[in-house]
Amino acid sequence: MIDSLEEEDFSLIHALQLRPRATWTQLAAALDSSPVTLARRWERLRDGGAAWVTAYPHVPGLYQVQAAYVEIRCASGQVRELTRELAKWSSVASIEEASREYSLVLTVFGLGLRDLSALLLDAIPSLPGVLNTRSHLASRLHVEGSSWRVGALDRRRVQALSQLPSIGGGRMAKLQPWEEPYAPLTVALGEDGRRSAADLARITGRPVSTVRRQLGHLLSADALMFRCEIAQGLTPSPVVVNWWCQVPVAHVSTCVDRLRANPTVRQIASLPGPANLLVTTWMRSIEESMRMQEHLEQDLAPLSVVDSALVLRTVKRMGWLLDDLGRSKGFVVTMPAPSPEKAP
Repeated sequence: MIDSLEEEDFSLIHALQLRPRATWTQLAAALDSSPVTLARRWERLRDGGAAWVTAYPHVPGLYQVQAAYVEIRCASGQVRELTRELAKWSSVASIEEASREYSLVLTVFGLGLRDLSALLLDAIPSLPGVLNTRSHLASRLHVEGSSWRVGALDRRRVQALSQLPSIGGGRMAKLQPWEEPYAPLTVALGEDGRRSAADLARITGRPVSTVRRQLGHLLSADALMFRCEIAQGLTPSPVVVNWWCQVPVAHVSTCVDRLRANPTVRQIASLPGPANLLVTTWMRSIEESMRMQEHLEQDLAPLSVVDSALVLRTVKRMGWLLDDLGRSKGFVVTMPAPSPEKAP
């Protein structure tokens, strides 16, 4: 496993955050390197768990998929067993352990409100060790992790990469990536979002021409979100803080626009209820998080911070199981389960 990253590693990761499926030849031209050098560097990073490209169904608000955040208050000594069980569920995309009474925070997906309600009201609360839960449905995802950047490239290189063809951008189609014939491709791209049509054909046992056509449908429909991830413990920003904020509805748009410009912000989601805005930040230190709270409450008034959670450990992020440094150590495909009973 990799214990530290070099500047060239950060540059390559930043490039793949911008264009996760660009060819090595395209990336080499923008990074003043060679395709062979970049391919070898990436293989080392991926094999060492330091970085990876993944893909998952593009949610929420599409194909009736609904996302929610679940806070769990656990019985003493039951956290480890609960996280091991929940990490197996494909409908549980992410799991965080926080320094608070509700010590587990989950990101979950369901097909429509009915199935999501069964997951939130029945499946999760019935698990051994769950004392209480608080659930928050995501009404709108303003910013998500795929838009976060490690910040290693200068403006010239960012501009060069931005001129490369992007993924998707076509007209949204009624295409369901978790159903046939697309489900096997979605799983394979979740494991490695840079797999080519030839790679996917070999894995699925389908003709290359068929896979190329189906892959084209997935990409043109924006049915998948591609993301280059990095082991957070190897970055200069190892501290995760979730901020549960209250903002008058008329001011939400302005607050979101201002928060987008902050490089520490990784996620912004609108929620129904008193705490109607969830902001997730990656910070350099706990001291920096205190300055962030001052910024939120003073510079973004009338925003107020209702609650905050310092994340001590991220167990799972968008299907990837992580070690204590955030390095990848396994994959569970992220799919919105049609019902909790079908969760592994």
